[in-house]
Amino acid sequence: MQIFKRFLLQELFFTVLVATVALILFKTVLAAFYLPVFWILLGIIAVLTAIFHFSIIQMQDKGASKFAARFMMVSGIKMMIYLIVITLYAFLFTEKAKVFLISFFTLYLLYTAFEVYLIVRHIRKQDKNHV
Repeated sequence: MQIFKRFLLQELFFTVLVATVALILFKTVLAAFYLPVFWILLGIIAVLTAIFHFSIIQMQDKGASKFAARFMMVSGIKMMIYLIVITLYAFLFTEKAKVFLISFFTLYLLYTAFEVYLIVRHIRKQDKNHV
């Protein structure tokens, strides 16, 4: 559980950093592309990342095959949820869909890189401790 608490603190710091950079960009260079729904999207991605990261961490000690299977399952579920969000927004607000998709993709890449980095770092640390 300590690992997850540390992850939550790191994710909170990361989310504040992303939000600060986004706010600065939306107030200056990207003012024409600002969507108020961006903040909701940021929250959804941050919460889903935390929930699914918790699920993955629980399986890390169960063995490599179970971990890999859980990681793939969690990734698939997360992708389906994201696909539903994207599809709903694109159909409801077609005129803003392109900006939404770019915002979503940017956040998705940032949070995926962040999560994978922390998972790999955690696994390497566990492997060093077991040797």
